[in-house]
Amino acid sequence: MRLYLEPSVLVKLFKTEIGSNEIIKTIVAIDEKEDWAGYTSRWSTLEVARTLKKDGKPRELILVDLQELKRHKLSLVPVTNRIIDDAEKLAMSYNIYASDALHVATFEFLKKREKLERFLCDDVHFQS
Repeated sequence: MRLYLEPSVLVKLFKTEIGSNEIIKTIVAIDEKEDWAGYTSRWSTLEVARTLKKDGKPRELILVDLQELKRHKLSLVPVTNRIIDDAEKLAMSYNIYASDALHVATFEFLKKREKLERFLCDDVHFQS
């Protein structure tokens, strides 16, 4: 299984929410199973940090959480000019936030290059 994990699911590793157990199991599978791979944008660490800060978590714990996130076998994909260009097109074509456009553009880029199968997300913005 080859997955893109959007920040709304990654944050479930560090705060208890509906679906947290499933995401923990998914990350364990990515870490342990050779036929599993996980990807996210490098930008995701910023969004995870912001969400945890918004929830009142102290800076020191956020740093520990980010270090833990980076220890997993999750590929952090750099934000490239191509991805930004594709995200701009999405933002101009649809009523979506810039960060959401960035994640969709990153997924679309990786879907071709890395043969991604699924986009995991729990963000209500993607439903509208």
